[in-house]
Amino acid sequence: MSRRIGWFICASALVLSSCIGIQSDIRISDDGSGQLTLAYTVSQFIKNIDAGRSEQQLPLPINEAEFRRTTEGIEGLRLRRLEQSEDEENVYIQAEIEFDSVEAVNALGRDGQIGISLETRGEAHIFRQLIYEAREGEEPEEESLEMIEAFFEGYELVYSITAPAQIQTHSLGELAPDGRTVVYAATVPEILKNSEPLVLEVVW
Repeated sequence: MSRRIGWFICASALVLSSCIGIQSDIRISDDGSGQLTLAYTVSQFIKNIDAGRSEQQLPLPINEAEFRRTTEGIEGLRLRRLEQSEDEENVYIQAEIEFDSVEAVNALGRDGQIGISLETRGEAHIFRQLIYEAREGEEPEEESLEMIEAFFEGYELVYSITAPAQIQTHSLGELAPDGRTVVYAATVPEILKNSEPLVLEVVW
């Protein structure tokens, strides 16, 4: 298999893990509880591929009934709002969820894992979110990136984290003027340029 095709498959895996386009806004309180506002887009093409699998690969529910069934079965989550719409190209999901801990949010994902954690070390609170689990030591060829960019044009990943106190350090994204919010946004090709795992870490 050529490296170009290999990287296209890698990009497809990233898309499956991110539902193609996603906006995630996590607001954390002092006690580790908080609110997740989630908006994501799944192309009808990817949805139909996943529907034909014996074991689904998309990490998040792709219709209202499935979303409600998933959240109602997770202790520590409360679904406050859910909207679904679709057109010929995409399915759109928007949800607001209250959580008692980030571990409960993890349970939304396939295999009970979205890739977020929150820990305390001394007086520091450390939030981490795995954005991309890279193929270490490999970088895509320019031709591969061009193909990936053409296929996934218009789909962006946006992650926002709001802490209950002033943020001291962050590994990715931009710090908002309030000093408590970090926003990281990237396209699929931009993320694939990383040869090591991409982790958003926020410390307050």
